[in-house]
Amino acid sequence: MVAGLRTSLKIGFLSAIIFTSGCVSNSQSGLYGGNFDHEEAAKTRMSLGLTYLQNNNYTQAKKNLDKALEFNPRSADVQFAMAYYYQLVGDNLRAEEYYETAIDLAPNNGDIANSYGAFKCQNGEYEKAKAYFFDAINNRLYANAAQTYENLALCAQSQGKLDEAIGYFQDALKHQPARGKSLFLLSELYTVSEQWELAESTLRKYERVAKVTPDSLWLAYEIAKGKGDLETAKGYGEMMMSLFPESELTKRYLVQRESMQNKVVKTVKSTQPNDFETQISENQTNTDGLTQTSSNDKENEKSVAQDNDAQRQSQSNNTDNAPTATANTPEKAQNTELSVQSDKFHVVKEGENLYRISLLHNIKMATLQEWNNLENTGAIIAGQTLWLVPPSMQEE
Repeated sequence: MVAGLRTSLKIGFLSAIIFTSGCVSNSQSGLYGGNFDHEEAAKTRMSLGLTYLQNNNYTQAKKNLDKALEFNPRSADVQFAMAYYYQLVGDNLRAEEYYETAIDLAPNNGDIANSYGAFKCQNGEYEKAKAYFFDAINNRLYANAAQTYENLALCAQSQGKLDEAIGYFQDALKHQPARGKSLFLLSELYTVSEQWELAESTLRKYERVAKVTPDSLWLAYEIAKGKGDLETAKGYGEMMMSLFPESELTKRYLVQRESMQNKVVKTVKSTQPNDFETQISENQTNTDGLTQTSSNDKENEKSVAQDNDAQRQSQSNNTDNAPTATANTPEKAQNTELSVQSDKFHVVKEGENLYRISLLHNIKMATLQEWNNLENTGAIIAGQTLWLVPPSMQEE
């Protein structure tokens, strides 16, 4: 499932939840007095149901949403809420039915179109997702174009369409220049495509509107390395150690630093001092999972590790996603911990997609698909184990 898109599904009316008690009778339909307002009762029940969903009480959520549907089956918002419920519990067939009904009842509702687009993208239907996203964007009454462009970018990323993703993030920032998520993710994409100057300038904009995090320091570290500025890169690494000593990204930095030091020591013993960078570059073995760069330092980082698991270069992408893109998702040590096992497989955590995993381990998405027999880039779920090595190196 496309991470980030699911967590970004924001139902516009959640902020207007009503906590009025006693306004809805528990009597059966048809026994109410003539003054009973079914529409208001449906709204109240729907709001209660969504509140229970937020608190992970799915039983009470379903009871209240069913009651809302009983009171007003022609409400697009109630149909939308039911679609959201079934999407959360993984019943995509029923979610699809309720989304379709909601769209039929309110074809000009941008919030529903945006969320339906996210739902379609989660299920790997990229072109259909785009159509619904643009339905929302082209609605003159829709006020969240920046969010929807961000969703479009995330969806494009999940399909490996990085150029399209960059363009959509740029569109999101035209509508909301200080949108932190879009700035960070765009800087990340510039880094992946080795557009170092754009990556750096975009990250600077992000830093002006957001607080320093392990993720932002890691990205700054990667950008500095890409530009060949190793002293600045080291400075960001030391800053991670100082501010976030327990972060998994700090641990990754320490492993990389130790690895680089070991390589330099070994090379200096066998070459002239002025030639050690060249020698390291010549000793590297390129693999299918690595993206080549012209930077010696970048090449060093992508060289073959001691256990022939050369496909890994640590990247952090613990930002959230969702269609409201990818705000910071809590890290789970079991999925980011550096270990012998993590060199060969990756356990998918909540909020990850194949694109982000490919960045994390520096393996092309197409390669990950091939090694794991995935039919499409959205066909992964939390808890799934993905091989990071070719079939010949996989062990049962």
